[in-house]
Amino acid sequence: MWTLVRPDASAATTTTVTATATVGTIRQSVSATGTLAPAQRSDLSFQVSGTVTTVSVSVGDKVAKGATLATVDDTELQAAVDSAQAGVDAAEDQVDSASGSSSAQVASADAQLAAAKSTLSRAKESLAEATLTSPIAGTVAAVDIAAGDTVGSTGGTGGTGTSTGTPTAQVVVISTNAWVVDASVGASDLASVKKGLQVEITPDGSNQKVFGTVRSVGVMASTGSSGSATFPVTIAVTGTPTGLYAGGTVTAAIVVKQVDDVLTVPSAAISSEGDATYVTVTKDGQQTRTKVVVGAVYGARTEITSGLTEGAQVVVRQLQLPQGGAGATERQRGTQGEFPGGGQFPGGGQAPGGQAPGAGQ
Repeated sequence: MWTLVRPDASAATTTTVTATATVGTIRQSVSATGTLAPAQRSDLSFQVSGTVTTVSVSVGDKVAKGATLATVDDTELQAAVDSAQAGVDAAEDQVDSASGSSSAQVASADAQLAAAKSTLSRAKESLAEATLTSPIAGTVAAVDIAAGDTVGSTGGTGGTGTSTGTPTAQVVVISTNAWVVDASVGASDLASVKKGLQVEITPDGSNQKVFGTVRSVGVMASTGSSGSATFPVTIAVTGTPTGLYAGGTVTAAIVVKQVDDVLTVPSAAISSEGDATYVTVTKDGQQTRTKVVVGAVYGARTEITSGLTEGAQVVVRQLQLPQGGAGATERQRGTQGEFPGGGQFPGGGQAPGGQAPGAGQ
């Protein structure tokens, strides 16, 4: 047999839930999710063909601006520089020999010298490109080449030893002391999101908030998996907070409105009668229904513009709770599958297993 317990109305007690009218700063925000990305990222690949001779870095290494990351065999490139230099020397000799000749011969010699110098300049640039360097200070995020790989001017290999034309970055270097958030907002929020607005950012799995400002708001919509249009928003993270990682997901609260020195109470404390609005103020055990004038509603709190002062205790709700102890409840013994007094489970159903707990013991 099972037992149901019901409260004894005569022993019930009334509990009043109150809240304090407070003055503070109210913020309205637009919520968005986004992904952390480094403020600076360099996708680097060799711009000349050759065989990789050295790779000086690994993923996670910190590098300075201008640091050497990898090199390719520059034997042929150096030979091209030497050949181009010889061409310049020969062209200069021709210019000297053409001195005193016809203007056409002088012009031709000058043109040949200019072409030879241009060839030398390109050869030197190619030789310099045999060394892959970092244009920024940061951390190596990816390495997709190894010594012995053959690289071309459009891409590299990932340890296969063969050439490829895929334009994949061979080395990626990112900044780890400056971040942005790539987020998006819906069409209904687009008008209120402006460049320069303050943002509170919470990385997933962390209780630590970081802050930022809206850097840009896109006007070209994209369609998400739900089919609704969203607009890109880029947020610059303020300062150099630690514990952030590229690709991490964050929740961003974009503060679109902030009002200071606002007196508010819980919205649940407000009642209306006709055109009038009231709150119930409790003081020294006495409750007084007080007429107030309300302003804007901020979620779960409502602004009070007159009729109430800071610190006032207002009634939010009153609860009827059963009193504990002997005599506070009434116990009745019912039959299997029935409520006390003969009522049954909906549809005449029984307790799980076809019998009430404890039956048959």
